[in-house]
Amino acid sequence: MERIVLDGLWEAEARRLDDNSFMKEGDRITLDIPGDLLKALSASLVIPDPHIALNGKASRWVSSSEWTLRRTFDLSGGGIAYYKGPDARINGSAVSGSSIVSHAVREGENSIEIDTGSTLPSDIQIIATDGSAIVSARTSPRHMDGNDWVIEIALDILSAEDGEAIISTELHGERSEGRIAVRKGIATYPIKLSVRNPELWYPNGYGYPHLYPLSISLSDSRHDSFVAFRSGCTIYEKGAILSELCGDATSHDYEHLMKGVAEANMNTLYAEGGGSEKLKDAADRYGIIIRSLPVGMRIHQIRLLPSPPSMSTIAAFATLTADLSMSSPVMEAHEDEPGLAAETERLATESFRLPSTFEKGTYLSGLYAALDAADDASRTRARQEASGIVLDKLNSTRPSVSRNAVEYSGKWKIPMYAARLFYSPVCPLMFIEDDVLQVYAVNDSHEPVKAELSVKFRTFDGKKRDSREYAVLLDPMSARKIDSFRLDRIRRDETFCYTKLSTKNLLRERNLLLTDFRSARLEDPRLTYECIKAGGRMISIRLRAEKPAFYVTLDAGSIKGIFSDNMISVRPSAEKSVIFRSDDEVSLDDFIASLKVYDLYSAMR
Repeated sequence: MERIVLDGLWEAEARRLDDNSFMKEGDRITLDIPGDLLKALSASLVIPDPHIALNGKASRWVSSSEWTLRRTFDLSGGGIAYYKGPDARINGSAVSGSSIVSHAVREGENSIEIDTGSTLPSDIQIIATDGSAIVSARTSPRHMDGNDWVIEIALDILSAEDGEAIISTELHGERSEGRIAVRKGIATYPIKLSVRNPELWYPNGYGYPHLYPLSISLSDSRHDSFVAFRSGCTIYEKGAILSELCGDATSHDYEHLMKGVAEANMNTLYAEGGGSEKLKDAADRYGIIIRSLPVGMRIHQIRLLPSPPSMSTIAAFATLTADLSMSSPVMEAHEDEPGLAAETERLATESFRLPSTFEKGTYLSGLYAALDAADDASRTRARQEASGIVLDKLNSTRPSVSRNAVEYSGKWKIPMYAARLFYSPVCPLMFIEDDVLQVYAVNDSHEPVKAELSVKFRTFDGKKRDSREYAVLLDPMSARKIDSFRLDRIRRDETFCYTKLSTKNLLRERNLLLTDFRSARLEDPRLTYECIKAGGRMISIRLRAEKPAFYVTLDAGSIKGIFSDNMISVRPSAEKSVIFRSDDEVSLDDFIASLKVYDLYSAMR
């Protein structure tokens, strides 16, 4: 049996080109599949890097042009051959995707051609056998009585002749064997496995996502996968709408993304068509449910306000000082929707005192988007108007001003850190309604939670105004109103409120200014920080302030990693320690040189 996976180098010939093309019909480049055509054209110097300056406009012809992909492959010959992929031509003969191609292939070298647009195909295979071979397998675990399950498996088997084949299965160390009658050609064969008392798969935040390794062998072919016995427990959906990663994204890229999604306390993602196999495999390992669009009717969608990417990302495409303006042609060329850069600038200038630098403006724009999302989520959760919340855009497919929470590079923007807090399984909520401050606490778990909650009012110079303490029992899957406070009797322009909720296992804080940002009479917090190595790839940042510092946000520049907390407030009586976990090894000196620390007072100066 031969399984030839046609990954690797292909030749791409330009056909039916747009009038603005940098190529002529018949021009050729080499590229990798799986891959990304724009990256391949840039690497071949056909086009300039589309993510820099105004180059993206000069590359638009790529998406409207057509291409022919070519390569060769060797086959031993004999038996029966099956092709998996898009419609193609093998040795000049037209073949359909997912079909027997014995008539088209030959022993030795073969050629294959595929006509495509700008999106490159993937998972192209030739399977050949002179016996019987597994082409693919689809598993459907089904709950029976008690905790007994049946796994229904649909096996696609390719067979050179009618006859019998020995099939063996191994699930979590339990092995079984039997015979199956096969027919010549390709056909689907059902088999069943009974499983007693398996460990169940739970969504993130509700238990462990147990997966069972499954191996199916037939003749000299083998299929390996994992099976999830899904608990079906009731959850409060917390997640986002995902844009699939670029064509050259690896399983590691999806693993990295899902790990971050789980750390942000999400349990559900929505993807076009239910998502790719790489996405679903990575999501299963982190307890993330993948659903198809459109979003369910009772799920509330938070429409994120637009915000720019981080300064380190902007510096990679806006290479001139003149580019550092939301109204510059370069920034307008790097927006996911027309007008987003202008809207970002308008929201920041209307809401905050005009910042003195473009860099401060990017921080304020991200902060405003994060606070708006947190307010929307708080009101929705407190009123229990929906069975879940999703951000309407998780990630971006290019470095741009957009309504997303994660940058093109995978770096978290400020709204993602805000989501991690309001998606926390137990957390306090605050929002102002008709000059009344409303304070709630939510518990998304299936167990009652005992918590201590405090609500404190302080002035911007740190003086105490009022404090309340509450011992609360939060029912499972509930939102409970804790208290409300009339604000017409206090000086809102010099006062803020913070809540602290603590349980046996966690501590969550929320801070809220009681007036608009322009009117708040903030004082210079004289914020300082120091960084020390905390072991492994972790660095600890200790923050101190002489006066309250609001929405302190840390940015590690181009160093990839995630902060344990962000968009936090630091009070004189409570210094904060934040851990940065780097994806790669990084020296303390390099980290300190890259680190930026922003706060509300300094940004409006």
